Amino acid sequence: MRAMSRRIFLHVGSPKTGTTFLQQVLWSQRQLAQNQGLLLPGVAFSDHYLASLDVRGLADRPQHPRRAVGIWQQMAVESASWAGDVLISHELFAGATEQQCKQALDALGDEAEVHIVVTARDLARQIPAEWQEHLKHRSTKPFATFVADIREDSDGSSWFWRVQDYAGVISRWGCSLPMAQVHVVTVPQSGADPTTLWRRFSTLVGLDPSTFSLTGFPINPSLHVEQAEILRRVNTALGDRLPYPGPYPAVVKSVFAHRVLASREGKVLALRGEDRDFAVARSRELVVALAGSGCDVVGDLQELMPPEPATAEGEPVGAAPPSDEALLAESVAALAGLLDAYWSELSTLRSDRRELRQGLQAAEHRLAEATAERDRLLHDMRHRPLRHLLIGLSTRWSWLMAMRRAYRRVRTGTPPAPEGGPGDDGSARDKMQA
Repeated sequence: MRAMSRRIFLHVGSPKTGTTFLQQVLWSQRQLAQNQGLLLPGVAFSDHYLASLDVRGLADRPQHPRRAVGIWQQMAVESASWAGDVLISHELFAGATEQQCKQALDALGDEAEVHIVVTARDLARQIPAEWQEHLKHRSTKPFATFVADIREDSDGSSWFWRVQDYAGVISRWGCSLPMAQVHVVTVPQSGADPTTLWRRFSTLVGLDPSTFSLTGFPINPSLHVEQAEILRRVNTALGDRLPYPGPYPAVVKSVFAHRVLASREGKVLALRGEDRDFAVARSRELVVALAGSGCDVVGDLQELMPPEPATAEGEPVGAAPPSDEALLAESVAALAGLLDAYWSELSTLRSDRRELRQGLQAAEHRLAEATAERDRLLHDMRHRPLRHLLIGLSTRWSWLMAMRRAYRRVRTGTPPAPEGGPGDDGSARDKMQA
């Protein structure tokens, strides 16, 4: 182990800052990262999610796997056994308290240099994105109420500010570290090269960004205004049905929201008026705080300032919900899309069932043949045990095989085969007559 040259990177947030994309690239090419000296500890990405639960004291809740309890310590042990750098990444680490952060860092020991990484994006994009993510977790709160709650949370105690106050996140996680080991990676503004975030992040953690494939990864799609409101109302109508954790992510989030609603056109949701002014002012405060913290900035803090909004007709709209007339048409389209998705899933299940049935029939046929062979062998062993034993032994003892052939020639009156006959040693004939 290279004392004090190893680094452990903790990518602790924040949600909705490109974290899913970065994690998909890394985990899909985990071996490539490891070949370049960077270990992603655990068996799968879900282990990093469980680690975030363990750090935040939520691992022992009944809805979570039992192995979540103590998994952070397991990752610490695995990280200590690796001679190179380590990356642990999940955006929900951002919600940890200062005490929880301290305990997590203490568990890593002092044999490696710990680095904190926070990815950050401007609040004008973060606020609508977080509201939509809440909807995909069964929230029924209207957008206007969501924004009002954020604006009224002056002490930053809400979940939104716990994970989106970037200065607060680096303060809690980096309180015991030199600020040179605390990094803020800024997410480029809309329209920038989509590979920029990957290049910034991968270079920071010691990877060669050009060697990784960035294509073919599913995205976490945004919903337009009309579709988001439909999902909100569906959540209200569901009540206690389809809980989360439980069936909701597979049925409502993955199928209804991502496959059906996200494919529809509509108006883009954005902050307007005083709400946008608030996001701009709060973003400016964050930029000032981050600049004054002395942390390492990968990118440009000015990218955290919301750009001027578009003013053309048909461009993004604010918090007012769409009319019931507009929602009626979109609801019908969503219902048709859901039926189409249901039929697609049903067709796949039927095809899979046919393949399973055919495989079962083939397995039953092979089992019947094996059973018949077993019964034949058992019959020989019971009724002709000496013959069965001699046949078995003759396959291993050449002198016994020669005696069997000689006995068969005498019994049948067959003359001996010419010496050195054309490739016939009698073995095939013996097997057929045995």
